[in-house]
Amino acid sequence: MLRADPELRGILASGALVDDEVVCQAVSARLRRELPSRGIVLDGFPRTRRQAECLDQILSGMGMPGPVVLHLDVTRDRLVRRLTARRQCAVCGTIFNLMSRPSSRGELCENDGGVLVQREDDSEGVILRRLREFDRVCVQLVDYYRGGDYHRVDGDRETEVVSAELLGIVGRVHKFVEAA
Repeated sequence: MLRADPELRGILASGALVDDEVVCQAVSARLRRELPSRGIVLDGFPRTRRQAECLDQILSGMGMPGPVVLHLDVTRDRLVRRLTARRQCAVCGTIFNLMSRPSSRGELCENDGGVLVQREDDSEGVILRRLREFDRVCVQLVDYYRGGDYHRVDGDRETEVVSAELLGIVGRVHKFVEAA
C-alpha cells in the first residue's frame, strides 16, 4: 500500500508519523479495493482523531458499521524491548522476533534463507520518538472512541492471555454481526 513511495519510506524510517491526509487516502483506496466480507484488522490506524473521523466516513460510505477498537495498553519498556527485537527477512519480508518468535535458522529466514535484518524504524531512538508523538495524540483518539465499541486490553501479560482476550472480543462481535 504505502511501501512503494520512497518519500513515505523515508518518513517512516525517521520515526515521524505520516500526514493524516496521505494515510487516509491510502487506507480508503485499499479498503475500497480489498475489504473482505468478514472485515479486516487495521493495526496502527487510525493514529489521530482526524484519521478516526476519516475511517468512520469511509466505513459509513461503504455501508458498514463503525469499528471495534482494541486498545492494547503496553508499558513503554516492554514496547521498546519487543520492537528492538523484531527482525525482518530481507528477501520475503517475513517478520520474526528474537524474544517471542525467533527463526529456527538463527539469523536466517526459515522460509527462504534470507538474512534477517533490523528495520530502521525499529531502533530504540526511532521507537522512543514515535511513542512520544503517539502519546501526544493518543488521548484524543481514546476519547473519540471511548463511547463506541472500545476495548482496553492489558498488553503486558503473556502473549497467550492477551491473544485469548482479543479473540474473545472479536468472536463476540463476529457472532453479533452474524446474528443481525
